[in-house]
This record gives sequence, C-alpha cells and structure tokens, in this order.
Amino acid sequence: MPLLPRVLAFVLAACAAVAQAFSHAEDAKSAPIGVFDSGLGGLTVLERLLDVDQADNATGLYGPDGVPDLARESFVYLGDQANMPYGDYSAEGKSDYLRELILKDAKFLLATNFYRSAEERVPGGRKRRVKIIVIACNTATAWGLADVRRHLESVGDGTKVVGVIEAGVRATLDQILGASAGGARKGVSPFAVGVMATPGTIASGAYARTIRAELAARGVTAEVPVLNQGCAGLADAVETGSPDADAIASSNLVALVERHRDSGSKVPIRAIILGCTHYPFVLGALNRTLAELRAKGAPLSEDFRFVDPAYYTAAECHRILRESGRLSATAQRDASMAFLSVANPELPAACLTADGQLTRAFKYGRSVGSDAVTTKPVPFTRARFGDEVFANIGRLLPRTAALLSRQP
Repeated sequence: MPLLPRVLAFVLAACAAVAQAFSHAEDAKSAPIGVFDSGLGGLTVLERLLDVDQADNATGLYGPDGVPDLARESFVYLGDQANMPYGDYSAEGKSDYLRELILKDAKFLLATNFYRSAEERVPGGRKRRVKIIVIACNTATAWGLADVRRHLESVGDGTKVVGVIEAGVRATLDQILGASAGGARKGVSPFAVGVMATPGTIASGAYARTIRAELAARGVTAEVPVLNQGCAGLADAVETGSPDADAIASSNLVALVERHRDSGSKVPIRAIILGCTHYPFVLGALNRTLAELRAKGAPLSEDFRFVDPAYYTAAECHRILRESGRLSATAQRDASMAFLSVANPELPAACLTADGQLTRAFKYGRSVGSDAVTTKPVPFTRARFGDEVFANIGRLLPRTAALLSRQP
C-alpha cells in the first residue's frame, strides 16, 4: 500500500479509537450506581447515597455546599430478599453458596436485562449496566467483597466496588483517633470498640481483622479490644416489621456491654459499629438502652457513639467516582430502578411455603454450581410488594421513597 493511504488509514483508525474511548468514558459517567443488599436494609445506604454532602459540587473542594454530592446520579438497587438472611448461611455450613449468591448479585447489576415478573422464563426487561458497585450488606461484604473485586478486575473496564465494612471501620477510628495517622500515635489511651452484626458477619471475623489492620496502619499500639455481638434474628425481625425488633436489639446491646464488664476490663467502650444495614432502624431502642446502661455505671466513654457505616460508604463511593472522572454531568434520577428477588414459582411445591417463599430447608440446602433458577430479581413496585412496605420506607427514608416513586 502506498504511504499516503497507509497514513490516512492509520489516522482514521486512531480517530475511531479515540471516539470509542470518549464514548466509553461518557457512558461510564452517565451509567447508574449499583447497590445491593440481602433485603431492604440496604435502602439505608441508598438514603445516604442520596443525601451525602461532603464536597462543593461546583469546585470539587471538600466541604458541604447544601447540595447532595450525588444529586446528578441514577441508581440500580437490588435487594436479594428471597435468599435472606445472608447471616445464616455460614452457620448452616453454606459459606461457599453464600459467596456464589453475592457474586450473582454483582453480576445482575453489571447485566443489562431483568425479569419483568416471576412468571417470565427469559428476562425480557432492559436496564443499564452500573459504573460502580456498593455492597450495602455487611455479611455480603465480609464474605464476598474479595470475589466481587477479583471479578471486576478480570472484566478490566475500571468498575470499582465499595464495601460497608472498610468504610465503617475507617470512619470509626477517624472519629476516635482523628483522621491523621501521625496524630493517632500520640497519647492514645486504651479503648474498646464494639460490633453488633449478624452471626454470619461476626463468624467471618471481617470487622475484627479490618479494625486491627487499620489500627496497625495508623501506628496505634494501645490496647483495643474488639467486642463482637452476633445478633441472631435481629435483621429478620427488622425486615419483617416484627414488634420484637426493639427488644432483640436492646438485649443484644446489654449482652455486649455486660460481657465486657464481667471480663473485669476497665477499658471504656468508645464506639459500637452497627454492622448490619437493618440496625439503624432500631437506633431509638439502642439509645434508650444505652441511657439505662450509663445509669448503671457501664464502662462507656463520655464521647461514646453508635457508628452507622452507611454515610461513610456513600462518601467513599463519591470519592472514587470523582477521582476516576465518572461523576455524572447531567441529572438522571428518573432513570433509577429497584429490584427485589422472589422465589421462582415453577419450583416444586415442596420447595415453597404456603405464601410462595423458599422453605428454609430448600434455601439452605442448595449447593454451588447449579444452573437452576431458584430466585428471580423483579421490579420493586408498590403493586407487587404492598402499601405497608412503601409507607415504612417513606417514614424512615424519605429520599429513597421519592426515588422509588419515580422509577419506570
């Protein structure tokens, strides 16, 4: 080929590559943020994504400006309600199956189709692929964050994942020690940190490992006991609206504090991390119990706090999008979508309860590697899931309720 045509072909190919790269970058900016949880608890993280305000939107400098940092973003939410509670899988010896569920959640957010109804055999709905994944579930973060991260690295398009545990631990220690690692090394008195989470999250050891790793990174050598409390049944009670939820929360808080006191330790508890997205819903009961414990002389510091990792997870999501140039440039909230998983109605009757849910024996008896479709993510609509659920969301999570009311 003569020189001029070769040069022209090279230039045209280069222009096409640049145009394709520009198109991909623009697609990445306009794509939604993906959020998943084992049920409705992750909506507390979505609420924080909708109201986090840590930066000036005009300048990008840190400092609130009265406008949510992610005000221009759209979202895709998945609550894997049919397979919850995630916290029970490890206790049933099904940790590998749990990890498979978590990876499937992430792949759903990365896919472009969905089931429009439980009866649909082939997913005929269309949705957008997400540009970042927020794992809003503590148990899913504990057991599946590394798997999701490896999968995204294998895809290789720059999509990142944020988990609630890392963000929550960093925020807790920032508040206790100060954000500066150098300052954290000086004059730190011994203290304890509590973690209230599902039994599955506690069994994973993820919070204790992350706390100790973060303390080491900050050069902290003071004694920092990590007080773990597996709150069996609390997430399920919150999810189902059980009147027992407050009592379960209260008894678990008392158990954590009393166990620390009975150990003979004089180290004050400076923070308790609410290591499940459902637990902020019972914060009122926890604060009332806290006051009673203080009155009885419980070893709680004067500056004690409950830490909800949701806000700090939202802040971390914003930081990653800003630094990677993937913040949306246009308002797209009306494009947001939400899904909840339901049992496949075509399963044998023995696998389903009278109201169409998976039986516990079937749910926790499944094995990895099966191609059987046992649950399906379907649109989270008022018609399908009822007025009472939406009324509770509206009362507790107003921005999320408004977003859900506008979804297609």
